[in-house]
Order: sequence, then C-alpha cells, then structure tokens
Amino acid sequence: MARTISAWDAVAAALISFPNISNLAFSAGDAHGRHFTFPGKGTMSMSKPVLLASASKFPAAVAIAGAVAEGALTFDTLAYTVFGWWTNDLHDPRSRVTLRHLLSFTSGFYSPDAGGAVPCMKGLGALTVSPEACAKEIYEQAPFAFEPGTTFAYNSYHLQVAGAMAAKAANTTVQGLLRRNLIDKAGMVRTRWLAGQNPLLAAAMVTTGDDYDRFLRSYLSYELLPQRFADEMERDYLSRPFASSVANGSSSSLIGVLGHYSMANYFECLNVSDHGAVLPTHFTSACLEAGIHMDAGLFGWYPLIDRANGTYMQIAQSTLVSSINDFTPTTAALKLRAMIKPLVDCALQNGRKENEDSTKILEFTRVDELEPYVRGHWRVVAQSERAGEREAEGKGD
Repeated sequence: MARTISAWDAVAAALISFPNISNLAFSAGDAHGRHFTFPGKGTMSMSKPVLLASASKFPAAVAIAGAVAEGALTFDTLAYTVFGWWTNDLHDPRSRVTLRHLLSFTSGFYSPDAGGAVPCMKGLGALTVSPEACAKEIYEQAPFAFEPGTTFAYNSYHLQVAGAMAAKAANTTVQGLLRRNLIDKAGMVRTRWLAGQNPLLAAAMVTTGDDYDRFLRSYLSYELLPQRFADEMERDYLSRPFASSVANGSSSSLIGVLGHYSMANYFECLNVSDHGAVLPTHFTSACLEAGIHMDAGLFGWYPLIDRANGTYMQIAQSTLVSSINDFTPTTAALKLRAMIKPLVDCALQNGRKENEDSTKILEFTRVDELEPYVRGHWRVVAQSERAGEREAEGKGD
C-alpha cells in the first residue's frame, strides 16, 4: 500500500538507501541560496576537505575566465601573443591556439588518457617548476595531434597551459589567480589547490561540500562571473562552428556517456535506464534546451547547474581509485544523479510557488523501511531562515 512522504524526505531517503555509495554528502539550491543539506553518511560530510580529481576543472576554468572578465585577455587571445617562445609561424598549427581552444579542450594537445605525462605535471613539478615553464614543457613535449578547434581531447594539458597564460596576462601567479577570481570571491574558506606555484589545475583541488556549494550558487547567480562570460563557458563546443570530432581513448568513452563539452564542463546528456544501467548517449535538442552543465570527477564528485530551472545540486563523495581508467565511483554517481534529480526538481520548484509549503507530498510504495532513518539526517533551509542569515550577516558588517 502506498504511503506519503514529503519531497525533501524523498531526497533524503534516496540518499540514505542508495546502495552503491557508502560515503556521501549532498546539497541543492538555487541562485538565492542553499535549500537542502544532507550532512553526510559513512565517513563523508559537507565540511570534510577532500581531493576532487577532475571535478577541479570547472572551478579552475572559472578562475581563468575571471581574467577575461577583468580585461587581461579575451577568450580568443592567441597563445603566442602572451608567450614570447610560442610560435607564430602560420605553417605550425600551434600558432592558432587560443584561450577558447584551451578551455574547451580543443587546442590540439592529445593524451590517450585523462592525464598528462610531461615531468612538470608530476611529483615535484608543482613545487620546482613555474607555470610558464610548465606550459613551455607541454608545448615542447606533449603530443600535438589536431588542428586547433577541430577535435575534443580530454586531458590535463589544456588547463595547465590556460592557467599559465591567464596568470601571465593578468600579471599574477596561478595561485593568486585562483584565490582572487574564485576562492576569495566565492567565500571558499577551506579550498586550495595542491601543492605549490604550479598546481595541477585539472585534478588537484581540495575542498569541502560547503565550499563547492558556495561556488555553484555564486556561479549560477552570475556573481562569480558576469553572464556574458558564463554564456561563453556554457556553449556547446562539440557542434558547429566549433569542434566536430572526438579523439580516441578516454575522450570518446567519456563523451559517449556524459554528453557534449563546454569550457571545462560537460553539457550533460545522459541515458540511464530505469534499472540504473548507464547506456551510450547521443546529444539531443532536448539536452541542449535543458541547459544542464556538470563536472563529474574520477572520485565520484558530481556537481551540476541547471540553467533551465535555475537550480544546482551536488553529490559530494571522494572515493579513491587505483587507476585513472577506473570509473566505478563516477558511474555510481551517474546512477544516483539520474534517480535523485527529479525529486530535487520537484522539491525546489514546489517551494517557489507562492503560499505553498516547500515539502510537497509525494506517494511512494517503499517508505516503511526508510522513514525511521530520514528524520535527523537532513534539513530544509527555508527562505525565512536564509533571510534571517542574510540580515544577521548585514548587521555584522
């Protein structure tokens, strides 16, 4: 017999009962603030600092785009105009590489996996090599396989060069760029990039669920980056007039299940069966209209913004893997995202309706075993509570 449960109770119940992730936290909200917090289960919590792997990419790219918003360079600035050692010989395709190509992973640099094999991106490279010297090392040693702007290739080279390029144009350090345009601006008080002057931008962010929530909300609301620059970051760079090909290896595998690519974030287009199987996907007009952008990480962190609905959510987990090709945590996060987002949408959309409670009643058939565990594991942050918090913050200024 069916029982009733509120929308946020349903979200919490789904998080508690989901069998494939033992350690996770979760939050969801909109441009006005966070509406729901699942503090955590297992060893994970919203306040626990963890390494994000590839979920580091989008925040790093936003910090780089901040240099564009400041006027230090444009998305179409050519690399050779910033780096004196970069060729401007038109017979060399590297002369046509722009910041836009680097941020959309279509610059021409290639790796068969998601990493990068040059020495400055490994071991003591973060401590002993400057960002510009590392960019030059990538330029000289990394495989350059494609005409810029034609082929998507998922690897860590692009962002490393882009960060050095933006920092030099803005007359600052890469760590300074991250702090000024992202960490301080979004109030990410427990966030940093490991480990020194040349941090691995694509994979070395250490943060908390609380801090990443601040990033998602401030990006969604255009506080972190003005809309005209965010719009460029959210274009589909795997459709005309941009790239039309995908490199082999991990690039084709990822695009085959996650969707298209924007600037250091996926233009999400999933195909998850009713039984939770992650199936191959093809980018559709419906996915384009949905406007969902996400930055899934190898360790299972799954943050997204939903432009069509004006909302965000994140699955916060950091499950270490032994191989760069082990997508088990990411696959589990995909399955949970497919199951839980409709419930989150229901709760958030219902909460916006005037004179209506934000805990819409839903009908479920398997509530008995879950209901006793729901209370105490989550909280709804009501609009009135958020208003009170903002008022208190204002008095403290």
